[in-house]
Amino acid sequence: MPEVKKWAMDVRMSFQKTGMAKFISHLDTVRCITRAMKRACVPIWFTEGFNPHAFLTFAMPLSLGFESLCETVDFRLMEETDLNELAERLNNALPVDITVKEIYIYETSPNDIRWAEYKIIFNNPDNLLLEQAEKILSSNEIMVLKKVKKGRNKVEKEVNIKEHIKSFELENENGKLVLKTILSSGTSTNINPMLLIGALVKDTETDEQDVDIIKVQSYTENMEIFK
Repeated sequence: MPEVKKWAMDVRMSFQKTGMAKFISHLDTVRCITRAMKRACVPIWFTEGFNPHAFLTFAMPLSLGFESLCETVDFRLMEETDLNELAERLNNALPVDITVKEIYIYETSPNDIRWAEYKIIFNNPDNLLLEQAEKILSSNEIMVLKKVKKGRNKVEKEVNIKEHIKSFELENENGKLVLKTILSSGTSTNINPMLLIGALVKDTETDEQDVDIIKVQSYTENMEIFK
């Protein structure tokens, strides 16, 4: 016999996390959205057992300090619901810098994500940064120290992240240097933009912490927008 679902709808919520919300950790974001769903009376499905909790699946945890225009979370609804009206209710219950864009029925899996597009803004670049960044990004190798799994532990290993950069574009905007780039992302390989930033500012006077990082879009292997 086919399995009988205990819920009515599988849905995905896309949302933005901008402004001051970039300082909310991933775990606190989960708690924030869970509480907003409770305030908005969302008929969400809870897991069973001794410790039931709201069943939420986030595509990729967002690093602390990053803004994003393309976060997603999957959840289950216990009853058929008007998804546009549900998005409005959630927006009224969420903090101002976390904004629901859309709630919809989905067909893809977070495991389909292979690329992420970022906009990286160097707020106070020194005179060397543009020339050095162009040289490094155009080279065949960009060697960085990356934490990788070794058994149960994580160790630092020198890796070439150049092969994980699909595209890049540099431009000046009112005295700021803007890098638009697409990096490997997903469960198999995930390149944190901070690795690239560290390589670009090395031997310059540019502060690698004085940057704004915005995740613009996630893509599948064939560069289709993850949705």
